[in-house]
Amino acid sequence: MKELFTIGQVCKCCGVSRSTILRMENRGLLSPAHVDKNTGYRYYDIYNVTKVLHIQMFLNMGLTYDDAYSYYASNGKSPEILATLESRLALLTRAYEEMKLRMDDKQHLQLEIITLPEYVCYQKEFKGTTWSDKYRDMYNLFGEVIEKGYKPLISERLFTVSKYNDEWEKEGENTYICCVPLEPSCADDNTVFYPSCTAISMLCYGNEKTVSKAYAEFDEKIRTLGLKHTGYKRGMGIVNGYTGKEFSQENYVSRLVVPIEDLNKEEIDRLNRSELIKNRRWI
Repeated sequence: MKELFTIGQVCKCCGVSRSTILRMENRGLLSPAHVDKNTGYRYYDIYNVTKVLHIQMFLNMGLTYDDAYSYYASNGKSPEILATLESRLALLTRAYEEMKLRMDDKQHLQLEIITLPEYVCYQKEFKGTTWSDKYRDMYNLFGEVIEKGYKPLISERLFTVSKYNDEWEKEGENTYICCVPLEPSCADDNTVFYPSCTAISMLCYGNEKTVSKAYAEFDEKIRTLGLKHTGYKRGMGIVNGYTGKEFSQENYVSRLVVPIEDLNKEEIDRLNRSELIKNRRWI
């Protein structure tokens, strides 16, 4: 077995270009095992090859070259990288849950205790009487975000904040806030900051009638669990018409969250394992 390999062999093995290998070298991520002084040819060993593959794995997970550098510089013990991976995992988990609900094609709700990240939002308060009013107002607000040159946060959904905590909606006109999460760099005098918090989440699938029925039962579930509100309800995960006009009203996935008193990790794990939460309820 050869102990050294050419840059062409490494590129073919790892499925990358020569410029990618040189970019890793320039960033201090990779050093050839040997450079011929006469020809300048680079040669790489198996450790180099496996490191290139490892870095490519990081990039495929949404990390950057700088993240990879921090990982190796910290001997694989970077709190920042771990936090980034946790964020990516939460995003993938949400996407999986939403698609799984649609694949099951049964109307039901699912509960979970989660930690909401902090948000920088562009928001406005509105009044309306129907779900269509909320979608119209959110649509128009998102148009303002585009017009003003803000950058929406890719990892988070648009959401509404209900001004009532005793019930999801009142009869007649309701007051609500429409929010568009933004990249943190967009923070200015026109944006609002939402701190990270513990929350109980309800993910539900079905049409508007089904979702409204599920929301009506959510308060009772919170009281049964003995949880205390610390903020207004947020109708998150408006993933319907805004992510694809092809989605029918029978195929909606919605998430309602309510900020609650902070819990430690052990308490969150205990609640998520409890029968009151882990069992799906069919509508």
